[in-house]
Amino acid sequence: MEKSIVNEVVNAIEAVKSYGQPGFWILLSILIVLVLVIAAVMYKRIVINRFKPASKATHENFETIAGDLRKRALEVKEQDEGLRKRELEVKERKQQQVLKRSQRALKGSVSHTMLRPDFKGMTSVVPDSSKADFQRKPDEGAEATS
Repeated sequence: MEKSIVNEVVNAIEAVKSYGQPGFWILLSILIVLVLVIAAVMYKRIVINRFKPASKATHENFETIAGDLRKRALEVKEQDEGLRKRELEVKERKQQQVLKRSQRALKGSVSHTMLRPDFKGMTSVVPDSSKADFQRKPDEGAEATS
């Protein structure tokens, strides 16, 4: 096919020569432009067809990678949530241990105090009703504040 196109172009050039010098150059330039346009169109088609499968494969590869990245991000998020839960559990355990130690220390301190020989017993912080001096009468308190 290429040989027939070349033969046609050569025949067209020889035919143009018979018309004379100015017509020859005009027709020759038109033919050259036509050949260049055809070559450019064919080159583009070849290049586009060559890269279509590659671009499809690249696009599929990109989608696969994007899916893998989404899956990995979800795994990392789940691991992060698991770490947060563990940190909270550890923190709660430490707080409970501190609370138990303070309760034991307080219990030991109270036991130690009660076992002392000079311990007279526990006294109430609520005033006894027999001690009238410490209790305030309602109208005396109202006069003192006014």
